[in-house]
Amino acid sequence: MKLNFVNNEINVVGDIDRFNLIDKKLFSFPAMTSDVTIELTNVTSVDTAGVAFLLKLVAFYQNQKLNVTLTNPPSQLIALAQISNVLGLLPLKDNI
Repeated sequence: MKLNFVNNEINVVGDIDRFNLIDKKLFSFPAMTSDVTIELTNVTSVDTAGVAFLLKLVAFYQNQKLNVTLTNPPSQLIALAQISNVLGLLPLKDNI
């Protein structure tokens, strides 16, 4: 998994899963100056650890009083968030 930070957009690429989230560098989020968009078009797979990671990422920026939007979430993320009863915590661009 890779996070690309460009302006106030975070592009997530690859698998967001327990195997990739062992890298502590992924949990160092840079400061942003305005609303944050998390683009998920290039996510290939998600597990429950990935859902938790996205919740942590969203909370980090919301705690800085920034609006956060997740765009183009994969259906696997939506399904896991529904099963885990956390879908309402994910600020999706288009409510699903």
